[in-house]
Amino acid sequence: MFRLSYKLMLLFTILATLGGIITLIPGAGASYPNLIGYHSVCTFAPAATFFCFFLAGTSCFIRSTFIKDQSGNPGERFKRHSPRLIALIIVLAAGLFYTNRYIEIKEFYSDTTTSATIEEN
Repeated sequence: MFRLSYKLMLLFTILATLGGIITLIPGAGASYPNLIGYHSVCTFAPAATFFCFFLAGTSCFIRSTFIKDQSGNPGERFKRHSPRLIALIIVLAAGLFYTNRYIEIKEFYSDTTTSATIEEN
């Protein structure tokens, strides 16, 4: 059976995935609509969704590369699993690229009367 580290990483993957799904659930109590256009549990969706899913994917990569696959040395394992790493890098690059656009759009929803908004001096 798998070691404790594998089980902990699997639990983290599941929790991060559930967190990403929960951010998209409609919620009437939200003060602002998210960027998709509806009120959800997390007003920072889809950015928070992306972040949760990225963490889930990263933990999945680490779990499969360094914990589950024990054949060969770490360098050989890393080389075998490098296509997955390339996919993670592409997703991260896309996320970083679109962060600027996210910030531009989110500025339309700023409300200086709440403590959730950064005050500018």
